[in-house]
Amino acid sequence: MQSVGEQTYSQAVKEGKYDLYVGNLFGKYDNVRTDWEDQLNRIIFRPFLRDVVERRRRENQGVRIVDLGSGSGQGYEILTKIDRHDLDLGLQHQRILPESSIDWYLGLDISKAMVDKGQALFEDKSNVKFVQQDLREGLGKLKTEEDPFEIYFSSYGSLSHLSRQELVRLLQDICQHGANDSLIVLDLVGRYSIEWPDFWSATSEEEKMRDYTMSYLYSEPVRNQLNIETFPLRFWIGDEVKELAQELTADTGVGVEVIKLVDRSVLVGRHTDTREFNQNLKPIRRLVNSLHEDYLRTNLEELILTPDMVPNHPQVAPFLWQLIESWNILVRFCQKRLNNVMALQELEEWDHFPKPLQFALMTMDRVIADVGWMWYGDPRANIIEPQLGYALRTLEYEMQKGMGCGHGLVAILKIQK
Repeated sequence: MQSVGEQTYSQAVKEGKYDLYVGNLFGKYDNVRTDWEDQLNRIIFRPFLRDVVERRRRENQGVRIVDLGSGSGQGYEILTKIDRHDLDLGLQHQRILPESSIDWYLGLDISKAMVDKGQALFEDKSNVKFVQQDLREGLGKLKTEEDPFEIYFSSYGSLSHLSRQELVRLLQDICQHGANDSLIVLDLVGRYSIEWPDFWSATSEEEKMRDYTMSYLYSEPVRNQLNIETFPLRFWIGDEVKELAQELTADTGVGVEVIKLVDRSVLVGRHTDTREFNQNLKPIRRLVNSLHEDYLRTNLEELILTPDMVPNHPQVAPFLWQLIESWNILVRFCQKRLNNVMALQELEEWDHFPKPLQFALMTMDRVIADVGWMWYGDPRANIIEPQLGYALRTLEYEMQKGMGCGHGLVAILKIQK
């Protein structure tokens, strides 16, 4: 069983990069992963997961989940830490999927190192198991050995390791194996990401499979000294996911509906820092990581982006230009507001701003006003800058269009039988 990228994954596990660790300025579990990507995944999944759990509760059953390309179990951490509601100041966590609601969590991964790591991390949970399996061959023995799952889950580009033909084979198996209303969560690598504009014009399947690296796991000095492995990934756009669902319905006779498409990490993808595929970028992910780092002040001027980093493209460029403009307006306002040289009502063309930008500006105006009197604990580094990070995250999320313009393209599909 030959694992694509096995050298990279085995080395990453050996170095502890897949331990359950959160927060950093770079690496696997950097602050953007923890405070943006994991949290956005939870926001995206919340209403759909709630429906599944409530349905199974009415049936007096737990939820069965198979994690496709599970790694060492990061998907478990995402799904079990989704709150029922946005928390106000008076609420404790109320999880949609408490661990007691999980009947069976099965992680499948081609990497033995990942499977072994998952088994070690979750050895105290009898309802969690990790198995080595090559998903390029479909569900394999699971089709006959396992009952249907409520959720066929993937995260962080795991299924982009498969070619389109291999992914179709896997999804055909899932369509046949799944029950009515089973969910399929695809987390693919977006082809229209600003990280690799040379990929945007791909038309053939050969052009849509490109060599990729996980060089972002390392700081720049270390990165420059290593011989980092490359391996092929399939890059996707939103329209292709819709076409894929239609094709599955036609081929299997099972209804497959795309019920959610989301671009995740539009301006802060992993390779904005490495600039490995686009030298015109600036290390924006590292700067956003800085916003979320305790007692570390960020030079907000460095967060300003230039529209010329986006090549002209009839679909992609207008969206990215608008997002970059909104991003810059928010950052500029915060700069001036922190120096007491601008009030919210002084902003020009307010009525022409997108609604998400208006809300973000009002939020940051209130945050800065409410903590400006504090003197202890560095309120700028520990309160204002993290809130700016969350405001930028929300701006991205509410303006995205699910076209495949983020590092990640998250798609939720529902089986109808």
